[in-house]
Amino acid sequence: MPFEFDARAALIAGLWALTAAALIWIEILRLRRRQARDERIAAEVTARWHPILSLASFGIRPDTLPPLHKDEQAAFLKLWIYLQTSLRGDARAALSAIATELHCDSLTLRMLARGNRGDRLLATVVAGHLGLVPALRLLMVHAESRDSVLSLQALHSILRISPELAATLAPLCTRRGDRPVSQLLPSLRACSGWLLPPLVAALSDANEAHVERALQLIAGLRLSPDMDVQRRLLAQPSPALLPPLRALLGHGDSRVRAAAVDALARIGNPADIAPVAARLTDASWRVRNSAAHALLALPGGGLDVLRQAGLACGDRYGLNMTEHVLAEHRLAA
Repeated sequence: MPFEFDARAALIAGLWALTAAALIWIEILRLRRRQARDERIAAEVTARWHPILSLASFGIRPDTLPPLHKDEQAAFLKLWIYLQTSLRGDARAALSAIATELHCDSLTLRMLARGNRGDRLLATVVAGHLGLVPALRLLMVHAESRDSVLSLQALHSILRISPELAATLAPLCTRRGDRPVSQLLPSLRACSGWLLPPLVAALSDANEAHVERALQLIAGLRLSPDMDVQRRLLAQPSPALLPPLRALLGHGDSRVRAAAVDALARIGNPADIAPVAARLTDASWRVRNSAAHALLALPGGGLDVLRQAGLACGDRYGLNMTEHVLAEHRLAA
């Protein structure tokens, strides 16, 4: 069939392509103009408000404040947050007083309720620094959002406003894998007194990942479950316990290292033979002794494994310890 050229269809397609290209360029120009406008406003807000806020942080503030126009609000709040995070104590209180006088509290509530994502994120941070109690209901909603950045910031702000709600938020901390534990700890440390009971309760969760996060939080916050809880945990050969225990093999306290080796001897697996054997060169006699006995007890371990580990460790103290434990075993037999 010979090729037929439809000039009219080609012309229409070309017009549509030109129209699409024109619309794209118009949108690019619009975005550039908006960006330039936002940068200009931010520069003006900084020039006007930075000296006022800086002096206020030292207890010197003008009798009257200049007006804050609607198109300047976002830029002002960003500057205000920047200064808030740089200051402490009375200086922060002075900045909060200015923000309240400018009705930033009611503005924050509106942004939390009806703003776009950027507005909600900005308002979430402001609410925490202002200690805005009326914002708690909306912040609790955002804390459960699928947006991991927004939910994490909401959690930080809730704990700033009302630390006693930490126990209520504990399940969100243990069940949300998109929130790195390292990013949770700074806010949780200030309210750790409320967290031990819910975190201990989370150790009974059927989900191993939730249990592991609860253990990481307990360790990161340096909480101390009672001995009954510790015995119950050690009696459960749960895979979730192994990563935290293995991490403790390098702890700065020799007593902790020895206890970690002893625990691995009870609930570890063949993958733990190599890291435990490495403890034969530990500076502490107690840790070396625990490591030698653990190499006998671990699945896949035994006399030959201990003997080979002693010869391979390249440390005379480690070799002496393996010979000592082997001699004990021969005497016991």
